[in-house]
Amino acid sequence: MGIFHRYGSTIHGNYRRAYLRCGLLAGALLSAYMLVRLLMGKPIPSPTNYVCDAILLVAVFLFTAYYRNSLPEKKITLKEAMLFGIGTAILAALVYGVVLWIGGILAPQQTVVFTHNMMEKEITTQDPQLHYWALFWALVAVVEMAVLGSFGAFVASIIFRNEKSEIKQHKK
Repeated sequence: MGIFHRYGSTIHGNYRRAYLRCGLLAGALLSAYMLVRLLMGKPIPSPTNYVCDAILLVAVFLFTAYYRNSLPEKKITLKEAMLFGIGTAILAALVYGVVLWIGGILAPQQTVVFTHNMMEKEITTQDPQLHYWALFWALVAVVEMAVLGSFGAFVASIIFRNEKSEIKQHKK
């Protein structure tokens, strides 16, 4: 177990409060895209698409850079950047999933489009199991967005880290 306790990293800021704010904002951006498309009468074709992926990845990168610049002396370790980025991505995915679920229940045509495009299954807006499909697509979106956002957080943390953790020397 010595490899896990080999590094001593310093947390320079309150990353939890920061990822709560940034995750809610990123989730709101994802939700706004879905709601605007729904109000325009052109529902998004799938719960996760290239536009949503781009919104999430750009948000994670920009928020990580913003968080690093808000720290004292602008120093951030890989660990702190990863914790911040993964927290932001997971919270954004959860917010987006909840809005997708509620939107799928309130606007059944969105759930019908998802089911038709993703499963090639013909259902109508009067289907009695439509609310189950809405929950299913929300869960799919949460998992896929959280995984993609966590990967983006990893890349962003490698790019934006500017302080290396000290290596502890153990004497036997």
